[in-house]
Amino acid sequence: MRSGAPPELTASAASAIDSSPFGKPCEVVLVDGEFLPAADARVSPYANVLSYGTGTFDGIRAFWNPDHEDLYLLEADAHYDRMHRSARILGLAMPYRTPDLVELTAELLRHNRVREDAYVRPVLFLAGEVLPVRMHDVSTRLTVAVTPFPGDYASPHGVRCKVSTWRRAPDVTVPIRAKVIGSYIGPALAKTEAVRAGFDEALMLTLDGFVAEATTSNVFVRGGDAWATPPVTDDILPGITRRQVMDLICEYTGQSVSERRIHRSELFACDEVLLCGTATTVAGVVNVDGAEIGSGAVGEMTTRLHDDIRAIARRKSPRHSEWTTPVYGSGGAR
Repeated sequence: MRSGAPPELTASAASAIDSSPFGKPCEVVLVDGEFLPAADARVSPYANVLSYGTGTFDGIRAFWNPDHEDLYLLEADAHYDRMHRSARILGLAMPYRTPDLVELTAELLRHNRVREDAYVRPVLFLAGEVLPVRMHDVSTRLTVAVTPFPGDYASPHGVRCKVSTWRRAPDVTVPIRAKVIGSYIGPALAKTEAVRAGFDEALMLTLDGFVAEATTSNVFVRGGDAWATPPVTDDILPGITRRQVMDLICEYTGQSVSERRIHRSELFACDEVLLCGTATTVAGVVNVDGAEIGSGAVGEMTTRLHDDIRAIARRKSPRHSEWTTPVYGSGGAR
């Protein structure tokens, strides 16, 4: 055994790492516009992406409404627009326009007869058998896969966070505005570090020590009546749920969310902290590094945002219907 190996995980930490809110992946996937059995969507062990993480991805939620007997994609257009931007930053070309990708995704969900909450994972990657490190002159592949999502990615009862020793990679080393496959090794290390230390999630700082984001979520803090979130220039991925939260807070309070730098110490002094992202939707932070945040319970605004975004996503609320796309239309089955 090599020296310096990490200690054995406690039973609780091992359980936290192994647990997953996702179900069994669906059997049909989309590969370069063709619907195939997932077992046939093979990637060569020599594919450039497997060695270097060369590509981009996104994640889209779909929410089932049993009363409507319909499934709704949440902000699918915005996610595919972001994927187009990510591809452009990497010098890659998406093979379909956003409206076509949204319809192909809805068709994929219908192929799999999905009638429950689900998570959609589109990936554009360098699939060519090219071993040199580069982004040019390597063939690409676009895949879209679906997984049921019956659980919660983050506990609705509150998340305990550790400020990670791993820092958020700056934009001068990897394009942070793009969801680059290889760039998630840092958040993955931070997440495992936090779980092994007995926490649920990690908060990552910029190289100069300001709050950036969690491993897959943006961060908001409230002091009194004022809400703030790190600016896009602090090496964050400007999330789609982040924009939703900013819009809703402004609608609720009449005040805009301040996009400004946030000191680490502000986490301990503020009244409310929340995380938001596609998988998380909205979750309250109740503890950071062992210190209670605010009252030590999920804040009222956090709960309201969590409930309202999920109601909008299922079209149980008439507000912001432009955020959702029905998969089946009336009747639910095809």
